[in-house]
Order: sequence, then structure tokens, then C-alpha cells
Amino acid sequence: MKLPGLTLAAALCLPLAAVADSVILDNGDRLSGKVIGLEGGSLVFETAYAGQLKLPWGRVRHVESDDNVRVRLSDGSLLNGRLLPAPEGKVRVKVSELVETAPVPMDQVIAFNPPQDRHKLKLSGRANLGGSYVRGNTDEDNMHLDAEMVARTPTNRFTVGAEFNEASKSGNNTTSNWRGTMKYDHFLAEKTYLYVSGLFEHDAQADLNLRTSLGFGGGRQFFEGPRRNLSLEGGLSFVSEDYEIAPDNSFPSLRAALKYDQLFWEDRLKFFHASDVLMSTEDANDWLLKTRTGVRVPVAKSLNLSTQVNVDYDNLPAAGKDELDTALIFSVGYGF
Repeated sequence: MKLPGLTLAAALCLPLAAVADSVILDNGDRLSGKVIGLEGGSLVFETAYAGQLKLPWGRVRHVESDDNVRVRLSDGSLLNGRLLPAPEGKVRVKVSELVETAPVPMDQVIAFNPPQDRHKLKLSGRANLGGSYVRGNTDEDNMHLDAEMVARTPTNRFTVGAEFNEASKSGNNTTSNWRGTMKYDHFLAEKTYLYVSGLFEHDAQADLNLRTSLGFGGGRQFFEGPRRNLSLEGGLSFVSEDYEIAPDNSFPSLRAALKYDQLFWEDRLKFFHASDVLMSTEDANDWLLKTRTGVRVPVAKSLNLSTQVNVDYDNLPAAGKDELDTALIFSVGYGF
């Protein structure tokens, strides 16, 4: 009488074991459980004995599943199917009874079970306005405006930005400059991307009618999220400078850029920094540096107060003009 009972118990246990997903790490450890997701370079894997584990994706050598898993690849494609046995360091997906993929290198897999809305366009942006209007013993006006808009999909990012500064004292114009940027990033993997960019700027006080910089290169998005962002990029650009009086100039250049922001003190303060360097490949003394550094303090859901320091440096300016321009700016901003 005991044997049939044991046989029945074993029969009931077999389906439970059969539905377990499995992972093999680079040290040979084999884990059984369920694939929950892959995002941010970590595989979330739930086990009956240790709960949810976060496994570095770079340490995973094999992964299989008995249930369907949504798989996003670095080229933007999304597959839905079971993860089949594959050679070490690769993933194979059974999309249907008749269709399965060839082995795909794991470094081309950027997500398992991504949120359903990840394919949708996500917009974010900000705008900051500052200025003063003074009348009496002093007759002075100044205005600052900067704005940025970012459109993001899992594999593409479009960024447009603008900055405008105008000032006058006793009826005489003392500051008149503007700057516009456009940039497109295409992500080859979760953190690695190629870009094309355009920069257009005017500065009447520096004798500059228009500077145009068009370039391309590659970048690395080390962090991207609501609390911290960090990217580094480098490439080539072609710079053309149209001056009012000084001789016009153009040259190919190397480009390097950094962009960083992070929330501190329980999200009560955001520090931000952006820098961009262009260096001529024909004359090492001909280089340009722009930095924007400051802090934003939230005062309401979408409103903030900002303080920032702008530094513009031209190592070979027009004759009679200074190399360095700095500005301390206070503004009120809106972000979403």
C-alpha cells in the first residue's frame, strides 16, 4: 500500500521539477528557479530556497526556461518564447513550435521581460528662465533662457537644446549670445551607443557670427535613471567659424564630452555638470571648452531653483577678444 503512495508523490513532484528554469554561472554553479527579468546588467532569478537573486549578466553562461520569456536584443527587436539550451555564452529562443532563433551572443541581449511600454516613446525635458530689470540710478536689463528636450526609446535617443543670453546697460548691449544643439544616439547595446551631433552658436561680443560643429562618434551610458545619469563620449567633428571682422576659420577636430547629474540629500538637491571639448587636429593650440555646472533645488512637483556657472573658453579667440567667458546664473526652472 505504501508503494503506490510514494509513486503518486513522485509523479506529482516531476512536473514541479520540469517547470523550473535553470541558470549556470561561470564558476559552474547551477541554479533552479524562475527567470523574472534582466535589466541594468543584472538577471533577476527567483529560487525556492533563497528568494530573488540578482546575478551579474556577465557571469551567466547558460540560461533556459520552461515558460515564455520576452527577450529584447540590442538591435531593438523583441522576441517572445522559451529559452532553449545553447552553446556557452549564447541564448536561443523558441518563438513557436516551428521557429527558433540561431544562438545569439549574450552581450546582444539587453533585457528579459521588459515593461510592456518600453517600446513607447518617452519624453523628458526642462526649461530655465532667469533675468533682472533695474531702473533708477542703474539702468540695466539681463535675461537668460536655457531648455532641453529628450525623446527616448530603448534603442534611440534624440536630444535638442538651446541657450540664450541677452543683457544691456544704460541702453548699450553688453551681452548677446545664443547656442543650439541637436544630437541623435543609437544604442548598439544597453550602455553603448553611436551618435551624430550638431552645434550652432553666436556671440556678438566675441565677434562670432556663427560657429557650426557637425560630428559623429561613440559613447558609453554608465548610468541612466531618475536619480543618476552619467555618460562619456568621443569622436570627430568639423568646425566652421564665421567672424564679423576676424578671418573665418574651419578645421577638423577631436571631440570629448561628459554629462553627469545626480540627486543628493534625499532628492532635495540635484548636482549637474556638462562639458564639451573640441581640439583641432591641425593645430593643438586651437581648442574650445564649454562647461555648465550647477545645482537645482526642487521647490514643487515640477519647479526648481537653479544656480549654475557657465564657462566658455576659446584658446585662439578673434584678435582683441578674451579667451575666457564666465557667467553665474540664477534661474527658475520647470522639468518633466
